[in-house]
Amino acid sequence: MRAELSRIDAEDVLELRLDSGHGDQGAGLALRRRGDGEAAIRVTDLEREGARVRAPLAGLPISEGVWDVLWIDGEGRSAPLATRDTGLSLADRLTYLRGRHERELRTFRDRDGRLRLRSAAATPYAEVGWVDVDTGTGAVSVSGVLAYAPDDQGADTAEVVARQRGLDGRLAVPAELDGARFHCVIPLAPIADAHEHERRHNEWDLWLRTPGGGRGLRLAMHADDIVGKKRKIVYPEAVVDAGERAGGAAAVRIRPYYTVKDELSLLAVEHAGGGR
Repeated sequence: MRAELSRIDAEDVLELRLDSGHGDQGAGLALRRRGDGEAAIRVTDLEREGARVRAPLAGLPISEGVWDVLWIDGEGRSAPLATRDTGLSLADRLTYLRGRHERELRTFRDRDGRLRLRSAAATPYAEVGWVDVDTGTGAVSVSGVLAYAPDDQGADTAEVVARQRGLDGRLAVPAELDGARFHCVIPLAPIADAHEHERRHNEWDLWLRTPGGGRGLRLAMHADDIVGKKRKIVYPEAVVDAGERAGGAAAVRIRPYYTVKDELSLLAVEHAGGGR
């Protein structure tokens, strides 16, 4: 049996569209954790309508790791479910992120064309959807959604905090909240003013603080499943004046970048040409 489409909805229901609606109505699904031999979890309460199957996963003991999705025929024989689908729909992922989950479930296709399920702890963070660098005004705009974050009961304001890595620099700017969505504009002049010229690189890590959020939510981009963004996504840089230094005016080049963990930060380096 093969799945033409696979999704995990916001309620942790596995939705499948099979390549044929003529399968045995007594058939079912099971999950087997990779490396656990024949031990499997039977998925009960399947909903079947033609080629479409809905399998509720929320109450199952799916521990962290990668699981095989098994198709069980009417005679009780099981086999890995094949798929042509990558399992990724960015719109569906963003809807999923807005929900309250302690465990994150995702489907994907492995290199052999088999459907897999990945289970991991759901750590709250701020999913970045859009970044814009205004090189004229020297500002960075960031928009996105709160991922797995507590409901702040209608709060419409928050703040984005930039922390200078390894130093005590700190910049807080207002952020707008619209439900789970956020937007902020980060002026770069204070980043330039706080630049430590003795250091080759000054990195500023970005956090979103909601009214009840404590330390805050790290800004990051994970929903698209693209890893290694540090070498794949390059944003424009702004040249910002940084006051006077011995030898004349100084300036700093600042741009957003993704860390090795695909978290959003700002990188500031001294501009070789001096002031703008």
